[in-house]
Amino acid sequence: MEAELRGNENIKSDICPTRIRPMSEQDIGQTPPPEQDEFDKLFTVFKGSSPEDISHARQLWSSLSLLPPLESRLVSADIHQRLPVSRPQRSGFTPAVAPKLVTVEPPSVPTLRQRQEERQRYVAMGDQRREILTLLRRQREQRIQKEVVSVAFKPKVKLETEKVEPQPPSDTEMDKELVEQLQ
Repeated sequence: MEAELRGNENIKSDICPTRIRPMSEQDIGQTPPPEQDEFDKLFTVFKGSSPEDISHARQLWSSLSLLPPLESRLVSADIHQRLPVSRPQRSGFTPAVAPKLVTVEPPSVPTLRQRQEERQRYVAMGDQRREILTLLRRQREQRIQKEVVSVAFKPKVKLETEKVEPQPPSDTEMDKELVEQLQ
């Protein structure tokens, strides 16, 4: 069993880069020099590979960055984050934070004039609206009065049950008889 493990370790170290080499039977009796230990800690060792394979493997391992899979990430890289949400305002007074005193400057003369003009415009618009509504109300009342007066003079609508029956064509028959006699 131990021989199989050692064999697998050697195969593994030949294929995959390792930072610490598995010890072979030759290495058991010997202690590696301190330079070799330092070298093994700093560099990746590819044992038993061709120089071309080693250079390709080094390029691969240096370019490869091991990131967690997308499923395990909290936020995907392609999704833009929302803007931060404002913190809820506290209703109570916190003594640690002193409120800043804001000095309110009196408004300037042009600002006061502008506000006064805006108020006058809004008052005029309100007056005009009230006048329009009273005019419409008066016109509606006049229209209703006219309809009440004219109800008595409107003709009554005939019901569908009262249909006028056609009169027998007695005149046309007499005319036909006269025409026949003349011929």
